[in-house]
Amino acid sequence: MSPIPAINLASLARRHRARVLALAGEERLMVATSPPNVVYCSGYRSMGYDTDPAQRMAAVFTNDEWILVGPTADLWAAQEASGHPVAQYGLRYFAYRTFFFDDAEAREATATRVISFATYEEALAAAIAALAGARRALAIEGPPPATLPADLAVLPPENTAALFRRARMIKDADEIALLRYATRETENALAAALAQARAGVSELDLAAEISAWMIRAGIRPGFIAVTSGPRAAFADAHAAPRRLTPGDLLRIDIGGSLQGYWSDTARSAVVGEPSAEICGVDTAIVAGQRAALALVGPGVRSDALFHATVEAVRAAGLPHYRRHHVGHGLGLDSHEYPTLGPAEPVALEPGMVINVETPYYRPGWGGLMYEDTLVITEDGTDRLTTLDAGLLILPA
Repeated sequence: MSPIPAINLASLARRHRARVLALAGEERLMVATSPPNVVYCSGYRSMGYDTDPAQRMAAVFTNDEWILVGPTADLWAAQEASGHPVAQYGLRYFAYRTFFFDDAEAREATATRVISFATYEEALAAAIAALAGARRALAIEGPPPATLPADLAVLPPENTAALFRRARMIKDADEIALLRYATRETENALAAALAQARAGVSELDLAAEISAWMIRAGIRPGFIAVTSGPRAAFADAHAAPRRLTPGDLLRIDIGGSLQGYWSDTARSAVVGEPSAEICGVDTAIVAGQRAALALVGPGVRSDALFHATVEAVRAAGLPHYRRHHVGHGLGLDSHEYPTLGPAEPVALEPGMVINVETPYYRPGWGGLMYEDTLVITEDGTDRLTTLDAGLLILPA
């Protein structure tokens, strides 16, 4: 395993906040509240997002200052993510909910600037009031707190959500480095599992190998869809105790995250020699994906890419093939803007990171899938995935 990229997440988040404000085009107070956008603007991803469905955090920021709003339990983990002692970096943490640390000495040593509140709503309202100053516009993703400074107008939440979406759509070199590492090690995990796959091995065995590899590589396992036989037709399903038998299809679609940045890749195999029907389906969906990979690049519209991909699958042997999309953006969400579908066309731009896929699911028969990750560059693409597409034949 190669070393995890040494990215300064605090510096990355500072650039992200500046990018959001530059896209806004005017002086305003910004508030990120969705988990991916809080990570984007703070550099900190709370484990609470995994353990507590009600977890709420916010990053409140202007051109000059910012405040992180979060549970008291996250205080010191957030301080670590800042990369410097809190006082030196200038992080202000507005904490809510009761949690006890024996941290008097730690607070004194770092001069941690913490203010505590009973509820998230109180902490958020106080953070907004602390940074509002003379500003008259508040851009927040969702509903604002009930109490706001006088004369502070709330901009339409849908416009704010679109602003964050636009900012996150283009990745910089540090983000691409994280995505590249996550993709490479996810592929390594997939290759290790396929090397063990054979008749008698269970889906759970393969999922365990994938998860263990990811964890050793510093990646948080996300979705580990290992499905075989008729279960390979399940679009998204957890691995089961089912053991591979001769003739089974094996479809693996997996992803995990590194510092919040996701990987997503898929490959397919068959136990023993494939039937003519399996070969025909595989040939068709591989042809479709190859058509997409040949076409994708800067300036290509997402709807044009979708139609060309679907038509290539149909022409190669699946005349009734249908899809709602043939790929999606990748970043702090595993499915991120843009969607490569027939509606809401988007012209691809340098710096976008996208996945291209051509899945096929037939209940009672099985499914096949190949998925690859690419960075859109100024003159083409930089492919992050390296495994060949095409059916792998496993020992029976």
